Amino acid sequence: MASSALAIALLVVSVSARDIVFPPVAGFDVHQSPIGSSNDVDIVIGSAFSGLTTFANLPYISCFDDKSETEKYDIAILGAPFDTSVTARPGARFGPGGIRRGSRRMAPLMGWSVYTGKNSFMDWAKIIDCGDAPLTFLDNTVALKQLQKAHEVISGRTANATAKSSIPRIITFGGDHTTTLAALRSTHKRWGAVSVIHFDSHIDTWDPEVLGGDVSHYAGVNHGTFLHLAHEEGLIFDTSIHAGIRAPLVRRKGDVRNDIRCGFETVTARQIDRIGVDGVIKKLRERVGASKVYISVDIDVLDPAFAPATGTSEVGGWTTRELLSILDGLEGLQVVGADVVEVAPIYDNPGETTVLAAAEVAHSLLTLMVQKAVKA
Repeated sequence: MASSALAIALLVVSVSARDIVFPPVAGFDVHQSPIGSSNDVDIVIGSAFSGLTTFANLPYISCFDDKSETEKYDIAILGAPFDTSVTARPGARFGPGGIRRGSRRMAPLMGWSVYTGKNSFMDWAKIIDCGDAPLTFLDNTVALKQLQKAHEVISGRTANATAKSSIPRIITFGGDHTTTLAALRSTHKRWGAVSVIHFDSHIDTWDPEVLGGDVSHYAGVNHGTFLHLAHEEGLIFDTSIHAGIRAPLVRRKGDVRNDIRCGFETVTARQIDRIGVDGVIKKLRERVGASKVYISVDIDVLDPAFAPATGTSEVGGWTTRELLSILDGLEGLQVVGADVVEVAPIYDNPGETTVLAAAEVAHSLLTLMVQKAVKA
């Protein structure tokens, strides 16, 4: 008994000598409040899951009222909750919220790239999230006019860094791909015609008479005809290009002829197996040259293994890493507008594969805009 007491005493002394303090069982000292003084608690730098869910935890500005006229910014995120012009599965009206949800782990203070050592959130550009454009879901014609007006209001402000550019640029979260038509109309008003780099599994230059127009003129405006309409309206140059195409055509030869007439060349999905990522980048850069560029990314350019949550999936697509590497290779282009569309979160898996990919694609588009300021 004496020897046991001595051993315990020596153990206590040795522990005390090493200054090792084990936490109480309950996790806090019973003589103290578990949270201490309220003055010691930070509620400014909080959880990524608190407050409004904006893209990458960026500041939110209501961009459509008179009060917002005093707020200046250089790049704006705009949601386009619209999906009533699809030819397959609906659900992309929830895409803007899904993409923002996929970006929760992102934040300006944690935005340093392991590849470049730079942080696009904390560079020269003031970047904000305008939330979603208020679109009716009962009338496509009205909804697209509302979206176009939202674009024009946001881009009509004076930019924050006027030495870099006087016109704010917009990244749109779709929404089905029809929303790109409204964006291109607004872009043309501010910047003039652009070359389009179109990442998709479908060409989306179908003649409205072939896709929808045989039903009604109204039905001819949809997510498979918007690039045809953009060409007809003179919004885009004949130096545009598709990337990742693999979906079947409606007409054996007519669709390709019409696509060329609309000003597009094509890099098919399987070409990457022969020419590699660098070869794809070279083709895209050579095609658009020194023109101003609009980049549109339909998330179905990715294989369904990497992005199942979309309306019209086509197997045999690119990996997320391949797409991100191609986007990074476009550094230096004059990107005046961009979008990520056709994200339909209801079809995603529990790991949120698609919205995570879409958020990272949006980050890449944002980075391209920051890397190259564009004068009006």
